[in-house]
Amino acid sequence: MRRMHIQNVEPGMVLGKALYGDNYEVLLNKGVELTEGYINRLKNKGFIKVYIDDEDTADVIIKDPISDKIRIMATKDILKTYELTQSAIVSIEAETTESVIKSINTPKIKNAFQENQAFKQMCKDINSFVDELMNENILSGLNSIKSFDNYTFEHSVDTAVLSIIIAKRLFLNKDKLRQIAIGEFLHDIGKIFIDKNIINKPGKLTAEEYEQVKQHTTYGYELLKDIGNIGEVSKHIPYQHHERQDGKGYPRGLRGNNKIEESNVGYTDQDKLIMIAEIAAIADFYDACISDRPYRKGLSPDFVYGLIKEGSGTQFNSELVECFLGVIPKYPVGSEVKIKNGKYKDFTGVVLSLNIQQLTRPKVKLLCDARKNKITPCEIDLSSDISTDMECIC
Repeated sequence: MRRMHIQNVEPGMVLGKALYGDNYEVLLNKGVELTEGYINRLKNKGFIKVYIDDEDTADVIIKDPISDKIRIMATKDILKTYELTQSAIVSIEAETTESVIKSINTPKIKNAFQENQAFKQMCKDINSFVDELMNENILSGLNSIKSFDNYTFEHSVDTAVLSIIIAKRLFLNKDKLRQIAIGEFLHDIGKIFIDKNIINKPGKLTAEEYEQVKQHTTYGYELLKDIGNIGEVSKHIPYQHHERQDGKGYPRGLRGNNKIEESNVGYTDQDKLIMIAEIAAIADFYDACISDRPYRKGLSPDFVYGLIKEGSGTQFNSELVECFLGVIPKYPVGSEVKIKNGKYKDFTGVVLSLNIQQLTRPKVKLLCDARKNKITPCEIDLSSDISTDMECIC
């Protein structure tokens, strides 16, 4: 199986993973042979990439860290929580940040959220979500295909997956993992209080619009802060996931110390940047960057991997970045790649499997030569061929 850009998909190719519609009904099932009509329909639906099964990549196993059942359950829980909360705020007439916060803290809004049946169901379902990730220590990649309409909810699930894998590496207990999942599921909930036209704007935001978007962190915290049964960590992930180590983040310009400290795992001080929010900052950045959006293709995983390394110490906690680099591969399994130098320069293929000891040096299955002609597939192992470099093909 391999992940392909929709523009490169041709009639006769076979879908490797099911695709779902706006309400998570099956749009096209795994194993369907794609026709020109199906391909055009997927393009019109906004799909940019799909998974394809073919003979050449039959031995490429792309493993999702959670099952479709749990992924859809979690995404629906988040979607319904947003929708039911949104319906309670339609009558809010507030233009300033202060007036929005005042409205959020009224009994009407607080009760509407806390008594929201979808929110209660989400909190119950969190355990099943965390349980599925308990045996995962390394990701082969974040493999979901996000839809444009439900991006916010699908992004929330993937950031939770990545955050929990990192947190498990630090041996955090299940209660903390549960709090991380809730916090990540709701890390962007504050955006429901911001004009949809700004949130969904395809072009660059004005300075004023960006200032409004930045308030989603504060709004999310204000909505969650009085809920007693979700844990303090859950409330501070929405509040702090855009803070930076150098104090240049928002909303409060908190500073980090670039350390992994057990004493800093949970909430201890209103003005302290907590480690779990620092994990969330990495997860949010990574998934947002690699995800396709209506106004841009997702950046390649290896490029985003490099951006996180570059941001180590200033944007991201440097010790947590090292942990991140130990759980997420630079080149995810199934990614299309091109060799940059050496004997196979400009040959292309897919990542076949990972070397757990060297996540940046996987096995690659070459499928085409430098002139893009198909070849008899051959494998190269970059862990034993240290002079060869490659890059992902978006």
